[in-house]
Amino acid sequence: MKQDGAIDIFDPELLVEEPRSEVLFGINDGDSNATTKELRRAYTTTTIGADSWNAIVHNASRRSLQFVPVDHNIEMDALCDGILYECVANAQLVFIELKGGRKDWIQQGVEQLRRTINASKGSIRSIGFTRCEAYLCNSRHPHFAYSHKEVMQRFRNETSVRLYIQQVIAVV
Repeated sequence: MKQDGAIDIFDPELLVEEPRSEVLFGINDGDSNATTKELRRAYTTTTIGADSWNAIVHNASRRSLQFVPVDHNIEMDALCDGILYECVANAQLVFIELKGGRKDWIQQGVEQLRRTINASKGSIRSIGFTRCEAYLCNSRHPHFAYSHKEVMQRFRNETSVRLYIQQVIAVV
């Protein structure tokens, strides 16, 4: 993290997983009761099954994708759970927030995504991604987007990033 509150989400020290190229894999939130930050941060998985994943990544083209946990990996409060990006220049970047069934999960998740995007704008611009998206995922409400069009549009106006409120992340 830089001293002015900006963060570099592409810092190589944040990488804790190898890139993935599976057609289908999941992203799960870490254990919030764990005693170490390593066990509290989000991670990718192909084990168990899609019905147990917080987010589902569809990677039909089998692109090489890097997941970077952000929350519990960067010393800053209220950041999103992680980012996912293609391992080639000028490709897709996805900010990801994973939520459970809380009453205020949309409002809280949108704020965490916004905070992470705003704090990392410098590093995003330096890479120059052609697609930049944010996904707010809740496995208890996998298709919740259509009743929140105003929230999604306001988010896009404020961040220049398109927001999806759904469990499935499509890599294009």
